[in-house]
Amino acid sequence: MNLRVEGSEIDLHEVGGVTIHVVKNRALERLLFNRNLLGKEFRDACLAASMCFVRHLADEYEASDTAELLVLSKGLVYQLSSAVSQETGSDIPTNLIATSRIVVAGHSAKVSVTYSQLEAPARTLLIGDTVASGATIVESLKVYLAKYELERVYVLSYAGTGVGAQRIARFCRQHSVECVFLYGLAVFGLGDNGFDLSFLHPDTIADAEHKERARAQFGGHPVSAVGWDFGAQAMAPRKYRQLCWIEAELWGLHGADCFTVATKPPDLSDLMHEWPAYAHRYAVPARCRPMP
Repeated sequence: MNLRVEGSEIDLHEVGGVTIHVVKNRALERLLFNRNLLGKEFRDACLAASMCFVRHLADEYEASDTAELLVLSKGLVYQLSSAVSQETGSDIPTNLIATSRIVVAGHSAKVSVTYSQLEAPARTLLIGDTVASGATIVESLKVYLAKYELERVYVLSYAGTGVGAQRIARFCRQHSVECVFLYGLAVFGLGDNGFDLSFLHPDTIADAEHKERARAQFGGHPVSAVGWDFGAQAMAPRKYRQLCWIEAELWGLHGADCFTVATKPPDLSDLMHEWPAYAHRYAVPARCRPMP
């Protein structure tokens, strides 16, 4: 692992016996300290951050025996195949898998695999995904391992938690798979709602300057650095704007610079998938009601 490359560096942290490579660079700062980033600008920031991840890994894997496990749909914004191509001049094949959250409760989550197209066997996998509880990656690896052998997996996450890394690492140890984690800027603590990844969470490991920057940006509130549906910034911007409005409502940040893109939703019908994130404020059952 190259700990220092052009424009990026890595700090090593151990959490619960798991070593996590915390990657620090301008691209990740742009991504994690701008909740108003949308559309093409958001995708560009994601690609730049992924290219830095790949730069650190350039000497770690053999392209001939490496593939991506693309977790649909939010894994698309990591653009790993493009990052590998632009950084190394080579290409890697892609396996597809789709998951769905069934239950989220604090640090635990139940996830089901709804679709898979695994046609590119490789002994090394790259996975780009936000890591909260770690359940999504564990379930994805279960499906992959049922079909192919695997020696090593690299988890590349713009924002990942310590509890998620421990869960994934435990699963990998049980199946004799080496697991390497690269996280953006911090090892985040996971909020009680199972969604918030904040620099201000008491369990978050991050540079003091990043914690202070988040404190100033969000008025001292432990707001998630990546929101409740990461990737929606480009894939479903209308939904993202509405979720930002609810976050601003919860934290008393309406009108704040950190949420200038927030738009009040007409009702909660399109936001029920993230309902556990705000259930303590809006006790909306299966049928939705208009916003007050």
